Order: sequence, then C-alpha cells, then structure tokens
Amino acid sequence: MKKTFLTAILCIAVTLLFAQRNAPGAVYYSVYFPNAVHHEAQIVMTLTSVPKGPLRVRMSRSSPGRYATHEFAKNIYNVKAYSNKGGELVMKQIDADVYEIPVHPPVVNVSYTLFGNWVDGTYAGIDAGQAHLNMPAAFMWAVGFDKRPIKVQFNDLDKYNWKVSTQLKNEGNGIYSAPNLQYMMDSPTELSNFKQASWEIVNPTGKRQKINLHVYSDDSQQTIDAFSKQV
Repeated sequence: MKKTFLTAILCIAVTLLFAQRNAPGAVYYSVYFPNAVHHEAQIVMTLTSVPKGPLRVRMSRSSPGRYATHEFAKNIYNVKAYSNKGGELVMKQIDADVYEIPVHPPVVNVSYTLFGNWVDGTYAGIDAGQAHLNMPAAFMWAVGFDKRPIKVQFNDLDKYNWKVSTQLKNEGNGIYSAPNLQYMMDSPTELSNFKQASWEIVNPTGKRQKINLHVYSDDSQQTIDAFSKQV
C-alpha cells in the first residue's frame, strides 16, 4: 500500500513539476501529509538539468543560528530515486546522511518519508494540528545545486485547515519559492490554522512596512491582539 501511495505522489509531483516549470535547472519539492497524526510527511525532491556523472543528495548536519552538529538524517527513511517516467534508479547510501545515484537521466526524483515529533527552532514537528518545519531538518538537497532557484509545493492544506507562515515567496496554489538553497534553509515554515495580528511601522527613511504576527495557539483572537501590542 505504501509503495502504491509513493508511486502515486511521485506521478502527481512530476505532473506538477512540468506544469509549473519556468526556471531552467530549478529544484522542486512536493510535500504531502498523509499521516500527520503519526508525525510523518512524504517529500519528493525533483532535480532538473542534472549533469552527467554521480549525483549526490544529502541531509544537513547543521542549521542557521545553531552551532552544534545535528544528525537530521536519522529522521528520514524510505529514501528512493526515480526517473521522470517512474522507473526506480539505483541509489547507494555512502554515509549516514549522504546518498549517491551513479547513473541517472536529466530529471531525477528523490522521495522519502520525514518523521518529526519535536517542535523547536532546530527540528521538525508534525501532527494533526500543525507542521512546524525547520528546513535543514526536513529537506534533502543535492550537492552542487545550492545556487539554483527552488520551488516548494505544500499539499494537503485544506485537509487539515492549514495556512502557510514563511518568508518564502508566495507564488499561489500552495507553491512558495526561494532564490537559492541558503535562503530556503533560513526560512522556517509553519503550517497550521494560526491566528494573525498585524500592524505597520515606519522605518527611518519614512517607508511604511507591515508586520504580521502568526501564532499557533488555542488562545482567543483578543488574547493574540493583546500580545501583539506588547510585541
């Protein structure tokens, strides 16, 4: 059943990829939450214009603003690689957090299951109420692709009544973008039915800017508004 599901989301991800492609060589992620109650997400990373030669993909071992080493790879499993036609590619795990695909076509899909049950500023936490994603703890990446633009599609938002809180650019239809890997990795993302409070500030040049405070909480909107005034 799980293999059938992974094949289905792979086909959907590839379809969305070619429907949304407008950046040559971009990296695409499709994120699904079929089993959020058990702290799981299904992620498909699609790499385009992949040069010939061994391709290495990996999980991070560090996170922006954190100086300790973290073994984020321990929270991913069912790691597989596929062509854009759905055929499975040979993938070798050459280190705890590094995988190598020796032979591949120009488009490669890497799918895996992410387990997250720890909500903080370093790891990922997923349940029926929210998906709190620190990006290095959630997303694999390809070695040598760090300068390429990135698009991420968050699926199942309506299923859980979630909204997206992130500094990634909203492209519409649940798709968000980053100019490169570094920007994405420094863009923690919260998916939940959060409450919002907003206000404007004026910077020293006279430009007005809007600040949005997003809070995932059982507190009333009145309480969130009162908190925002303190902020």
